[in-house]
Amino acid sequence: MKPLEGQRVQPIRVEVVRNGIAEAVHLVHAVALDERGEKVATFGDAHWLTYWRSTAKPFQAIAVVATGAADAFGLTPKELAIACGSHAGSAEHIAVVQGMLAKGGLKETDLRNGTHEPFDAAERERLIREGLKPSRLHGNCSGKHAAMLLAAKHLGAPLDSYCEPTHPVQQLIAHALVAATDDLRLPTTVIADGCGAPIWASPLIRIALAFHRFVTGAFPFGAATKRLTEAMAMHPEMVAGKGHFNTQLIAATQGQFVGKGGAEGLFAGAFQDGRAIALKVQDGNHRATPVATLALLRSLGWLPDSALADLADFVQPPVKTLHGHIVGQLRAVIP
Repeated sequence: MKPLEGQRVQPIRVEVVRNGIAEAVHLVHAVALDERGEKVATFGDAHWLTYWRSTAKPFQAIAVVATGAADAFGLTPKELAIACGSHAGSAEHIAVVQGMLAKGGLKETDLRNGTHEPFDAAERERLIREGLKPSRLHGNCSGKHAAMLLAAKHLGAPLDSYCEPTHPVQQLIAHALVAATDDLRLPTTVIADGCGAPIWASPLIRIALAFHRFVTGAFPFGAATKRLTEAMAMHPEMVAGKGHFNTQLIAATQGQFVGKGGAEGLFAGAFQDGRAIALKVQDGNHRATPVATLALLRSLGWLPDSALADLADFVQPPVKTLHGHIVGQLRAVIP
């Protein structure tokens, strides 16, 4: 259903059901915009204020393109895509980030994104087998940080302080986000993200508007975002990783939709004709994000049957025992 303008509509509910009993419920606020950037559907609070977290990565990647660094260092579409992504730390992902650093004469130790175990099972097992610890390259933000370092180097700005909010690269990113959201208050919300880089907060509807402008190029940084859109569409495996919902959604639409998930249950993106969505799981549990996203897109009639078939595993994910027996499911309830 499409809620009527002005109608007060409840959030989308994602229920965790076992034996017909909903033992957990996640409330999801969502908003959708049409090709012109006009609101066409709202569930819950379209003005819910939330931090962008990793959903901002495509916009943070604007810096490496807008400064001219991408051209100066010869970045490929695959490298631009991983700058927009939260990669899985696979062998391929690590090689791409290493290539970016090498093009700028940079080292792994220049990265400030921190360390965690790779999400990729094969790489995780390799580290255990060889008695190695994860490196900064394995951090899912290393592509973004490599791009920030290249932008800083191209500008002749300091490398060791590229994560400071006052650094020229971070000032450019904040300016781009203000231009994309029309939110002059955005810079006042700055705080460190999990990886240490600055992050900002916006109302949900402003995040949707930003992605509408990202794909259409209808703002001052449009030339950069059109190029980044093409990179994400061409290399969805760099935006997340094999089997991940984010990657699968881009691939299932054959790059017609590009989007990015973030921590605490945020997801946003847009079709290349400008239709955009943004969703926020109120309690921050990311397990509800794919279910709610597909429910929203299905309710709007925005996903072709072929894409839905490719994404069937995310529509109603099963709840399983440790023995692999299915005993329930997650399901979305659209008001």
